[in-house]
This record gives sequence, structure tokens and C-alpha cells, in this order.
Amino acid sequence: MVNQQDPRVLRTRQLIREAFRELLRKKDFDSITINDIAQRATINRATFYAHYEDKYALLEEITEQAFRDRIPDQVLNARDFTDEICDGLIMMTYHYIMDFYQICRMDSKPIASLVDEKIKQLLQQSIENILRRGNLHFMEDSHTKIISAMTASAIYGAAHAWLTVGENDRTDILVGIVRPYVMNGLGLPKAP
Repeated sequence: MVNQQDPRVLRTRQLIREAFRELLRKKDFDSITINDIAQRATINRATFYAHYEDKYALLEEITEQAFRDRIPDQVLNARDFTDEICDGLIMMTYHYIMDFYQICRMDSKPIASLVDEKIKQLLQQSIENILRRGNLHFMEDSHTKIISAMTASAIYGAAHAWLTVGENDRTDILVGIVRPYVMNGLGLPKAP
């Protein structure tokens, strides 16, 4: 069993993540091998497998870490799902998707789907946390999950689609379209 807090373990995991990110900039995911990652990280295959089950687990961790690092404190500490929080989630999601797809060659549709699903899941968790802390904490757990899933899907779908519309620099329009839908369309009560 690997001690996850050992500085050597942390350094090795960081080397692996950095090597993988570099490879994703140059190659499509499907053509990256564990040998490629190990060589780039200056480790052996056994060391890689001591830290990660496979490259899919590594991709999932990198996706999650990058998403969590982008969540603004305002969103992390929110107690109510306000217009400002909604705007923050829309912008964070859009910029995350844009940056991720620019950094990584997402030539593989299954991998793009895996990353997209992970981002939606993380966005949904963030929204659930806000709703549970705020004035919707009295709701049944299943209702909170449904509202969070719908809200996350709306935000993610719009942010993802915005990349193909061609008005990428006009995020104010994106927010202007999505916020009313999320805040009014789903019937989220306004904070008092």
C-alpha cells in the first residue's frame, strides 16, 4: 500500500501527471501508452501501476483536479444559488471546457465523452453542495439530486455548445442566455 502523504509519492504522482499532460498536448489519448508516460516521467511501468490503475484513472484524476482548482471561493462557500453563483458556474465551466480542449487533443470520442461526463458530475456535486447548504436544505435528497443534475446539464450543455457557435469571446451573451433558463426555467427560488 502506497502512503499517499509521503513526499516521494506526491512527487512521483506529480511527475506522472505532468508527463501525461505533455503527452496529451502532442498525441491523441488512444495512442498514449503506459510506457510513454513512464519514460516521460522517468519512472518504470511498475511505479506507474503502483500509483494508477491505468491511463483512464490518471485522466479522471487530472480532470477532477483541474476542475476543483478552478472553483472560485465564492462558489465553494455559497449558501444560496444566486444569479452571481450561477454566472460563476457558467463562466467557470465554459473556461474549463475551452482550456481543456485546447490543451488536450481530444481526438477520441469515447475519451471526450468520459471527460465530459466527469465534468458534468463535478458540476452537479458543486450545485448539490450549494443547495444543501442553502435555503433548499429541507428538500428531499432525491429532489436535490434531480435539480442539481438538470442544472448541471443545462450549464454544461450550453457552455460546450458555445464553443461551436463561434462567439467564444462574447461570454456575456452566453451568461445572458443560460442564467435566465437556469434560474427561472428550473424554478429555483430566489435567495431572500
